[in-house]
Amino acid sequence: MSDNTEGQAKEIEMKVIDSMWFNTVQGQFGFVVGENEMGERKLYASVVSGLDQNADEQAILSWGNKVNIGILEGLIALTK
Repeated sequence: MSDNTEGQAKEIEMKVIDSMWFNTVQGQFGFVVGENEMGERKLYASVVSGLDQNADEQAILSWGNKVNIGILEGLIALTK
């Protein structure tokens, strides 16, 4: 579900558009929609500390995995 090379931060500065959070007994997980300077929007996901939403959003945009929207849409379609 991701195509980000682990350990590499994204090179282009991203602005947070929106985020969604899941809290479980194993930790926190988030999706963040980011927009770059060219207006392109991407969806990223990752586990985070859950202590500071702004810091967690920036961590996801910098280090999270890019979500493959096609695969995600396919999974959602299976629920219909």
